[in-house]
This record gives sequence, C-alpha cells and structure tokens, in this order.
Amino acid sequence: MRPSSIRAPRERRSPTTWGLFGLALCLGVAAGCLVPQDSASFLDNLPVMLNRPPRIIENQVRPPERLIRDFGASTCALDFSVEVQDPDVDDTLSVEWYVDYPTDGRIQQVDEFTNTGRPDRAGGAQLHVDLRAANSLLASPGLHVVEAIVTDTRLIHREPRPRGQLDLADGGTVVNPGFATSYAWVVNTVQGNCR
Repeated sequence: MRPSSIRAPRERRSPTTWGLFGLALCLGVAAGCLVPQDSASFLDNLPVMLNRPPRIIENQVRPPERLIRDFGASTCALDFSVEVQDPDVDDTLSVEWYVDYPTDGRIQQVDEFTNTGRPDRAGGAQLHVDLRAANSLLASPGLHVVEAIVTDTRLIHREPRPRGQLDLADGGTVVNPGFATSYAWVVNTVQGNCR
C-alpha cells in the first residue's frame, strides 16, 4: 500500500449536532427579520386613499322593470326608488332625479342618503309620481325617461366634480375624483281614468 492512498477516518457528526446547527441557523436568520424599524418615519409615508365610486344595488331598484308600459291605464301613481352602497363609508351620497332630460333640464328632486358608517346606506331615495296631481311630471301621453343619478360629490351639468387634490409622499399631487352612477326607467304614459 502506498502512503498516499491511506486516509485518516473522518469524524462523523451525529444527527443531533446537525439538528442543533440547523436550528441555530434558522434562529439567526429569523432574528435578523425582527429587527425593530424606526416606526416614526415608516408610518408617515402611508399611501393616500383615493375616493371609490358608489353603486346602485340593481336588485333593490323599484319598479324592477326598466320599461313601464301603459302607465295611466290601470294605475295612476308610481314610486321610483334606488338603494346604494359606497365602500367609502364616510362619503355623503345624494341622488338627483331627472324626468325627460335634456328636454327638461331641471332637477326634479334631490335626496340625501343617511350615513350609517357602513357601505349600505339606509333609507333609499324615492321619487313619487301621481298622474292625478296638478303638473304631474309624467302627465303628457307618450314616452318619458325617469333617471336617478347617485353621486358622492357635487354635480355640475350632471357631471361629477373632483373632490380636490391629495398630496403624495413624494411631494406630488393627485386629483381625488368624484363619481356618479345612474339608473333609468322608460315610462309610456297613456290616456286613462287618472284625470
């Protein structure tokens, strides 16, 4: 045998030694992740929350049909109503009611929703139309459009206005948008016994 081919036996480590080594390594890495951060500067740069749009809950709209045929033949009054949600629970929501816009560009009625501190807003908004009333909105025979526009800002000519600007952490600014959503019914008024 040659002297170069003789090796000294290697020292073997027990499984317990390897396990303790692995545990020490894991604890060392984990401890590095738990180093306290400077919370004062870390929390100052939270992202700015932009406004989010409200929505009309379509399965709670009344009347549920978008096309009302023969209004005035068997019924003389209609109640139009909408229920809404907004993920921004502090937003003030309102609805503007229009009849036959743009022919008659006037807002017929404005309702404000009760703020409940939850996305669902209580109370709903309602427009009551009665053909027996003087100057009824749907009195003339023919087709009419009744529209509800729900907004979380001011509307100018039915367009939502921005809610202002927000300052970003990097010194820039961004426009905080306002939103509007609408629901419309088509009503066919006919001559009947309502007058």
